[in-house]
Amino acid sequence: MKLYAEIFFIIFFGYGMAISHAQHPVAWSAQFSLPELTLFLNFSAPYEKIEQAMEEEWNNHSDLKTWIYAAGIETSLNPHTSGQWDTIPGKGYVWRIGIHAERALSLNLFIENYRMQPGMALYVYDRSMENIAGPFDVRNNANGGVLPVQSLPGDMLVVEWNIPVHSLPRNDFTITSIGYGFRDAAANGRMVPLAESANCNVDVNCKTGNHWQREQRSVVRMETIIRTGGVTRTQYCTGTLINQAVDADRKKPYILTAHHCISTNELARATTFVFGYENPHCEGDKPSVPAGITGSSLIATKRDLDFTLVELSNNIASEHRPYFAGWNTSPDAPQGVTGIHHPQGDVKKMSLETDPLVTSTFNDPGTNLYCVENAHWRVRHWEKGITEAGSSGSAIFDMEHKIVGILSGGPKYSCTDGLEKRYDFYSKFSEQWNRNPVAGENLKSWLDPDAKGITSLWGYDPCAPYEGRCDTLGHIGAKETMMLIESGRWGYLTSQNDQRWTGFAEKIRNDSIANIIGMEVHVAKISGAGSKVQFAIWRGTNFPVAPPLFRIDTIVAADYINYPMHIYFDKALDITGDFFVGYNLEYSNPIDTFAVYQSAKRPYAGISAMYVEERSGIWMALDEYVPPVYSSLGVRVMGRFGKKSQPNFPTYRDLTIVSQPENPVVFVFFEDPSSTVRVECYDISGKLMAIKENNRYMVMYDEKIYLQVEIDVGDLPPGMYLIQAFDKKNKQSGKFVRLY
Repeated sequence: MKLYAEIFFIIFFGYGMAISHAQHPVAWSAQFSLPELTLFLNFSAPYEKIEQAMEEEWNNHSDLKTWIYAAGIETSLNPHTSGQWDTIPGKGYVWRIGIHAERALSLNLFIENYRMQPGMALYVYDRSMENIAGPFDVRNNANGGVLPVQSLPGDMLVVEWNIPVHSLPRNDFTITSIGYGFRDAAANGRMVPLAESANCNVDVNCKTGNHWQREQRSVVRMETIIRTGGVTRTQYCTGTLINQAVDADRKKPYILTAHHCISTNELARATTFVFGYENPHCEGDKPSVPAGITGSSLIATKRDLDFTLVELSNNIASEHRPYFAGWNTSPDAPQGVTGIHHPQGDVKKMSLETDPLVTSTFNDPGTNLYCVENAHWRVRHWEKGITEAGSSGSAIFDMEHKIVGILSGGPKYSCTDGLEKRYDFYSKFSEQWNRNPVAGENLKSWLDPDAKGITSLWGYDPCAPYEGRCDTLGHIGAKETMMLIESGRWGYLTSQNDQRWTGFAEKIRNDSIANIIGMEVHVAKISGAGSKVQFAIWRGTNFPVAPPLFRIDTIVAADYINYPMHIYFDKALDITGDFFVGYNLEYSNPIDTFAVYQSAKRPYAGISAMYVEERSGIWMALDEYVPPVYSSLGVRVMGRFGKKSQPNFPTYRDLTIVSQPENPVVFVFFEDPSSTVRVECYDISGKLMAIKENNRYMVMYDEKIYLQVEIDVGDLPPGMYLIQAFDKKNKQSGKFVRLY
């Protein structure tokens, strides 16, 4: 093409202009005025290939749970012979081509001879630019010259190549295949049966997944373009990002999956790994598919143990919020497991088995797969959820949230089948670990590369500054009653109510560095359709200080009633000093009811930590209202805390107080003379009164040695007063009367 030759000449002798990259690059066609793209190539549906794929699926009687969803249309499209060129003066050149495949539910691409130079970028998007894959740039050169482009919904794509004036396109890339999606969960439609996962699957963001919010971030949807014998197809499987027994700066992006999903380096390179494809709320509207990570390298695989370990070709960006799942090499049967997977390429789902697994053997004659005897776990029956095609390669986690197996397959069953038919086979992690001494055929060489002898490893959360379990911190003791307290004419003290409070928070005293990764909320009431809630954490000593350190808007599903809900933050928060944790509500018509439990009313001041935000934006402690309410909110923070941050759920004791009506001194006695104590005085309205301590010394009283504290109450007006005293373990209280 003459235009292409002219561009080549200009670039070769061209302008030395540096191109700066924005944090989130945008295709030039969206930034500059370009002529309308008129060059669209039309392709017919590959009906014969679709029918062939379906016939093979039904006739091979395979129990493997991969899912073929696209058939390839072979092409040879490159910028030298196809497409439309345009010039942006002083900026560079844009090559575009439109692809239309009639009635396709989705389209993907396979590109060969891929080689980008610094500054170049390749984008693939639908005509509305609402769904975008890319930018693909020099970083994708690491994938061996091939570029699989993930499926985007619809039957039309635009491919755009941006070339800055200083770059020289020495190598043309070639689009060698278009994946025609004939069934796709993301498109919510179907040309053939089984277009989306079964309705008895359990969404990871419903109540069942509440305690698995970190582990589910390790699960990826895998799209693999398979090219054999001149035929191209695309399949879904599931993989899991897995932890290694090395320091954080040495951890590699390893994905564990099944051998029958990825068995060669060519397939590893032809796979796109999608993190975070899930409903934002329980059973909510399906989101668009996030941009995936393109390509990987084969690290280890073994056919007769049906496992594969690959390393992603690029590091995982922070917006993917990755979690490196832990694992357990024990050969002992897990007493219950949870599976997290992408059935039929759908959003993440869960399956739960509460009974012990049994040792078994898995073979699949339909695909000539024969595995080591007794090297699989058999899940006898799923109590909740099922697995389907597309779930292959997914992990099961034991009760410590560690990987113990990888899904090979199982019989085809449905939601209406009895529990006895809903079973599956998972290759044992303990067998994959070191059954074969060759590094390319075991996991030990890669997950414990320093040969530390690690046999069990907690997961690693890059969003948190530590590995392993976390603690929770709140102010309602294990033996305290949690309840809803009504507010005047209507509503509750923790919900929309007649006082029109919009915010609710619990103050956390903190004298050290607290590493916070999330919060636990004890939900008491939700509107039938779910409630809109904004969870947040604030700095502050006397009240929550805006703006919050973290805030997330969510819809809490109705099945969270009487269940602690876990909310994980996008990153760990290191907080020094006191802070607040809680939520905000909006008032709508009708009222969108949401309420959290709180402690039962406590008898004394000084043991209340709950604050509320009035509509004017002013925060008030609940014990500052008339009448005062001494209570704590049913929220807890999750993370790691210093000893000084740990809550001391007090033991309430009667305080020994001696006062003489005519004497302005009150004597307070403590049983532990070695204690360091704090003494407070309140009037009957709960107002903290100023007091002055005169002396502290040991005394003998009732044949015991006490710490005696003298308090000057001469400035207090006549009335009844409450003395509260605190030591390391106890909270003590008592009353006295000032007559004069």
